[in-house]
Amino acid sequence: MISNELKSQIQGAYSRFLEAKSLKPRYGQRLMIAEVAKVLGDIAVDDEGRRSGEPAVVAVEAGTGTGKTVAYSLASIPAAKAAGKRLVIATATVALQEQIVFKDLPDLMRNSGLNFSFALAKGRGRYLCLSSSTCCCRKATPRPPPRSCSRRRAFASRWTRPVRSCSPA
Repeated sequence: MISNELKSQIQGAYSRFLEAKSLKPRYGQRLMIAEVAKVLGDIAVDDEGRRSGEPAVVAVEAGTGTGKTVAYSLASIPAAKAAGKRLVIATATVALQEQIVFKDLPDLMRNSGLNFSFALAKGRGRYLCLSSSTCCCRKATPRPPPRSCSRRRAFASRWTRPVRSCSPA
C-alpha cells in the first residue's frame, strides 16, 4: 500500500507542476497518477528488496496530448525513489524517447519540484539480447569472450532474469 508520505509527495508534485505551468487539473490525468501510484505501492518485496509477488501491470489508454507522460512520471519517479529502485521508461520509437528525455522530463523536473536524473538509450538495435548472447556463447568455440563483452553481459544481467529459451523471438 502506498504510504501517506509518498501520496503527499506525488500530490504536491502534481500541484506544483500545474501551478507553475498555469494548468488546470485533468480528471483523467489524476486517475492515471492515482492508478500508477497504487499499483507501484502494492508491489510486495522480500527482505532483500526484490519483488516477491505477481508482476505489477497498469494499462492506460488515452489520446495524444492528454498528459500520460506527466501522469505516469509524477507517480513512478517518487515511487521508485522511495523504493530505492531505478525507473526504466521504454517506448516503441526513438522519437518518443527523445520527446520524453529532451522535453517532458526536463519540464517535469523544472516545474514539479521533483529531483531526479535520467538518461536516454536509443533504439532496439543497440541493446544486447541476453537470450541470443547466451545461445551464441553456448555454441561458440571454447575460448573466453573479450573482456568488454563480459562487462556488458554482467551489466545487462543485473537488469534481467535468467534466460529460458534460445528460440528467436
